Amino acid sequence: MANDTDSFLERIARFENGTELGPRVLKAGIIDGTGEFAGPTKMRIDTAEQAIQDVDWYADHGYAQIKIYSSVKPELVPVIADRAHARGLRVSGHVPAFMSARQFIEGGADEIQHLNFIVLNFLFPDVKETRNRDRFIKVAEHANEFPPERTEVTDFINFLRERHTVLDPTVNIFEALFCGDPGAITPGLEEVVPRFPPQVRRAQRSGALEVPPDQQAAYREAFPAMLRLLKAIYDAGVTIVPGTDALSGYTLHHELELYTRAGIPPVEVLRMATWTSALVMGVDKDLGAVAPGKLADMILIDGDPTTNIRDINNITTVIKGGKVYDPVAIEKSLGITPRETRPH
Repeated sequence: MANDTDSFLERIARFENGTELGPRVLKAGIIDGTGEFAGPTKMRIDTAEQAIQDVDWYADHGYAQIKIYSSVKPELVPVIADRAHARGLRVSGHVPAFMSARQFIEGGADEIQHLNFIVLNFLFPDVKETRNRDRFIKVAEHANEFPPERTEVTDFINFLRERHTVLDPTVNIFEALFCGDPGAITPGLEEVVPRFPPQVRRAQRSGALEVPPDQQAAYREAFPAMLRLLKAIYDAGVTIVPGTDALSGYTLHHELELYTRAGIPPVEVLRMATWTSALVMGVDKDLGAVAPGKLADMILIDGDPTTNIRDINNITTVIKGGKVYDPVAIEKSLGITPRETRPH
């Protein structure tokens, strides 16, 4: 969703020619504004002309989607969206600072990354500067004040559905940020991280926000409130695609587990991660289901994740384009110790 334009394309080329192992990639290009909070990209804009130039560069290089970042001027969102749509690209992103999620969607966004921006919609315009950690802190302080049955919440969820807005919640981030222990292993990875090489383990801490003494109850209730919000969004029929903002693969598995914790049936969660994602990205002709005529991309699991979503961690075989890969061998080559075999 936000990659260096040079090394990223070179790496995908290696995936495709078989010199490096990697997934199929649908490219999303980030565009940000300028200033001290600007993201890690060369694609920084201040004018409509620059916005159009950057969208065209991404379109010319085979990208499927634009990701708008937090420092883009609100008045440039429609410019980016109109040009992207004209070139056949989807538009997603953070909700830029100084605008609400509703305004972002009205400006042409197809998708929103991160559930905190839905909560921030209800805090606008009191909270407008969301390029700093207030985009997390204010959500921790106030998420529990916006239950799904509150009228403005219900109305906005209905707006999301009516506009066919897609949500990429990345709720795993907020479980970690609001857990209260910055030194703890990132929640959900407790069984995985101890198998990693030491230099990798050190980076897998939660990085949780420091909880002010007078906000302990609010922080404790924030993540459960976000899961209730997620369930209400699902129940209303809003399209959800599972994503993460962290360690790929392993964290995605936990993201799916959190959806079931929110009350979404495991089989529906699996559908989101496969068929729904393929539909959203327009690649359902080739991907998203195990069926004749599709690309032979699939995993074999020891267990039944349609009843126990945690079984998705027990992958025995990965198949990409009909080629079979052994996850144990791949992990071993990366210095990851084998997981304990499950009793039968």
